[in-house]
Amino acid sequence: MRLTSLAPLALVLVLAGCTPPPVAEPEPTPIVAESATPEPQPTSIGSVPDFGFTFMRDDEIGMDFATAGLTSIDECPWYAEVENSGGIYTHAMTDPEAPGGAILFFYTQVVLEEDGGTPPLNAEGVGVGSTLDELLAAYPDAAVGSTNDLGAGDIATVTVDDPSSDNEYVFGFSGESTTADLLQWGPDAGGQWSHLCLGF
Repeated sequence: MRLTSLAPLALVLVLAGCTPPPVAEPEPTPIVAESATPEPQPTSIGSVPDFGFTFMRDDEIGMDFATAGLTSIDECPWYAEVENSGGIYTHAMTDPEAPGGAILFFYTQVVLEEDGGTPPLNAEGVGVGSTLDELLAAYPDAAVGSTNDLGAGDIATVTVDDPSSDNEYVFGFSGESTTADLLQWGPDAGGQWSHLCLGF
């Protein structure tokens, strides 16, 4: 009798909505895509190259000194220092007949062997300080030659043509040097290696 009397009460509880309601699924949170500036792609040396066939840092072949923000040397207004790192100098050269005009080539020289000097490197990771084997590994089609400069003497050269422009790299090994200690690049590279400021 007791169980029978509880049955109507259970029915009343169910009908009164005392059973727990079904759990609602949470609405998905919209994903907002963040717009980000793409990272620059690293070069083979893991960073932006210091120079290429057409440029040295922010300065480009064909710029004039004023546009490039370069100051010419007092005694030769066609020659300007770009940078100096521990005795490794890079200059820009314009036409002596039109001083300060369009940059015709850049020139890096190891002037002093100083600790801490950091040579500029290109996308292939080479520059002054590279060996002949390193240059030929980077540029298997490079032309190996030699020249004699009135002031610099005998120079072994490695010339690399740019397939995309009229510019070229000319790496120079002066005297008995086993690493490149001279480098010119641009359309007028490799002609004269010494006395570019005051002449012979």
